[in-house]
Amino acid sequence: MGLTARTAARNVRAVRVRESSDLRVAYWLTGLAAVVMAVVAAGGAFAPAWLYRDNPLIVATFHGQDLVTLVVAVPLLVVGLIFEVRGSARGRVLWLAMLFYALYSYLFYTFGAAFNAFFLLYVAIMGLALYALLSAVPRLRFSPTATATTGRTARVAGIAYLLVVATGLGLLWTGMSASYLFTGAVPAPIVASGHPTGVVFAIDLVFIVPPMVIGAVGLLRRRAFGGFVAVAMCLSGTIYTLSLAAASVEGVAERVGNGAELPLWIGLTLFGALTSSLLLWSRPARAAEAVPAR
Repeated sequence: MGLTARTAARNVRAVRVRESSDLRVAYWLTGLAAVVMAVVAAGGAFAPAWLYRDNPLIVATFHGQDLVTLVVAVPLLVVGLIFEVRGSARGRVLWLAMLFYALYSYLFYTFGAAFNAFFLLYVAIMGLALYALLSAVPRLRFSPTATATTGRTARVAGIAYLLVVATGLGLLWTGMSASYLFTGAVPAPIVASGHPTGVVFAIDLVFIVPPMVIGAVGLLRRRAFGGFVAVAMCLSGTIYTLSLAAASVEGVAERVGNGAELPLWIGLTLFGALTSSLLLWSRPARAAEAVPAR
């Protein structure tokens, strides 16, 4: 019995060593992304007037997001990477969730901000996060154990959060876009942003709505990959609504917004934080979340 246990432990360690070796490129790309994010977020947080050339509302939005990225997102990305390297299944979810946050967030900076001194850095962060994800995810085969053992409360909360956000965004952006066909009026958020088109609409409809639906279905059907996506989307969504709350506060402080949406962002952030905690802590702490894909 003891020999069998020792053999199993050696096999787990061997798998983890091979896996870490396969993921080294993703680790290096993540480290570079974290460094560049810290530099960019610090610049936006402490010198927004020098950096941004957008209208006051968008400058306030980016300033709030930069503060959250610097204080919350970058540390979580680094912590997730450290725990992933140490073999933590929960660390792996946090790592990949924050990579997705980096990709999603800097899509806006790359395509939605007026050209500025950090443009190439925005492109770098977006590219580093994207290729880190593309390098890591195909090498992972997700175990159904973590999702299968998720408690009922965590599953229900996760499904509810993901469907509320996905449905809300999907109906809001498609409804506003479709209204143009009948009224000829450009949707108010596009006018207020100063963008020539619906940058936010497009990014959310491609990068937020479908993954959240996949995650909700994964939790509902207890699918391994879908369950993993669910936790990652809850985590990244929580950090992003926190940044929107900070942006609302900044808008009020700069007198370019009334903060009417602040209760919504706070509510979604608290809901997302609770859901993320339930889902994350229901997963095995040290069990292998995945093994290298063959």
